[in-house]
Amino acid sequence: MQDQRIIELIGLNKHDQALLALYKNFPAVRKMIRLKGGNAQDAEDVFQEALIILCRKVKETEFVLHAQLSTYLFSVCRFLWKDELKKRKKQSVLDFESGLSTMEEQQWEGWVEEEARIGLAEKVVRELGERCREVLLLFYNGGMKLKDIAAKMGYSSENTAKNQKYKCLEAAKNKLRDMKQAIQTI
Repeated sequence: MQDQRIIELIGLNKHDQALLALYKNFPAVRKMIRLKGGNAQDAEDVFQEALIILCRKVKETEFVLHAQLSTYLFSVCRFLWKDELKKRKKQSVLDFESGLSTMEEQQWEGWVEEEARIGLAEKVVRELGERCREVLLLFYNGGMKLKDIAAKMGYSSENTAKNQKYKCLEAAKNKLRDMKQAIQTI
């Protein structure tokens, strides 16, 4: 189902159809939350909260989608999980007297490092040109096949989409390398 159609269904209070179409995004959210220290129940809670936020935004505002709906939903879930981790961290600071195990400290350090890497990657993607950003988001976040990307972006063939994706990925890698070098020199 097309993103715009899903948004229309939400606006018309036909949530069942819209939410059913959106649930295809749940496995990616569950994987992200598990990689960041959560469990399946955490993933379900975050995903459902993100769906509620999406429905509220569509109904209460002039909702304009600037990326794929799956990308938007994944981002909302990531921010919700980040907030949940902050709440949990504050709670663990309050419980600090009991002490953190070495393993828990390493987990926290890993999460902090992962968030820094994600932030840097997001900055690189934001600095890419509009078309490059869209190609990479469609392929990596949207899970679209190159054939479908070629059709959506107006490329003449799947190979053209593949070449464009490669060029954009190289540009992103170069920007990332430059940013890392600039950070190291500071």
